[in-house]
Amino acid sequence: MKVRLLTALGMVVFGLPLLIFSDYIVYPVALAAVSALAAWELLRVLGLHRRYAVSLPSYALAALLPFFSYKLFVPAEEQRDYILIIALSVFAYLLYLAAVSVLSGGELKFSEISRAFMAVSYSTVSFTALSLLRYMENGEYLFELVFIGAWVSDSFAYFTGRLLGRHKLAPRLSPKKTVEGSVGGIVFATLAFVLYGFIIEYFFGLQANYLALALSGVFASVISQLGDLFASLIKREYDVKDYSGLLPGHGGIMDRFDSILAAATTLMVICTLFPPFSVG
Repeated sequence: MKVRLLTALGMVVFGLPLLIFSDYIVYPVALAAVSALAAWELLRVLGLHRRYAVSLPSYALAALLPFFSYKLFVPAEEQRDYILIIALSVFAYLLYLAAVSVLSGGELKFSEISRAFMAVSYSTVSFTALSLLRYMENGEYLFELVFIGAWVSDSFAYFTGRLLGRHKLAPRLSPKKTVEGSVGGIVFATLAFVLYGFIIEYFFGLQANYLALALSGVFASVISQLGDLFASLIKREYDVKDYSGLLPGHGGIMDRFDSILAAATTLMVICTLFPPFSVG
């Protein structure tokens, strides 16, 4: 427990300044590093981290996409172009893996490259979305929604489940999660989004779209819970307790970011289509 608390304190000490001063290049640099580490963890669990023809380009993709979303390189008016670049980069990564598999003469199986593609693309696109969200219009208020949605949903799903839980949600993947807890997470995440909108409107002078915020809270909670279960599915299938030991007492990057990653891309899309904040 002591190690876990010390690690959590270290993450807070490191993470809060990173969020507060996220307008600087240190934010995408940190996301690039964390994204590459997440790719390493996933490939390690899949048993592909020593297949260097697969792993090294995967790390490069995982680091470069979040980094080059920095506003110095991608002004707001060019965000749509960058989303196209992401799509093309992911497709090029798929073609590369296919070529490596073919040239290996079948040594690298289709099932292996399929798992590598899905795992690395999922984590990389999600970290990139987390970076892009920061540099959208009013992004200094938008990207925090990802953390609010994931953390509030996770925390209140736990407490509601402990208090009211009767029906198991996914017993094979996470025996302690309940349907009641899941609903509690959704309700409190939605309320947190609406409260956050009130705070931003009152103290920072922006106009909040409360309907958009409420719907974003629902989707963020549902998808973050799905991401948590998906990460558990991978660990169960490969019989590992944690993705790595990079964060003593907490597991690895993927163990801490599983809910956040799932919510990041979802919220980026929602905030693009239905901006929750506008100039009053």
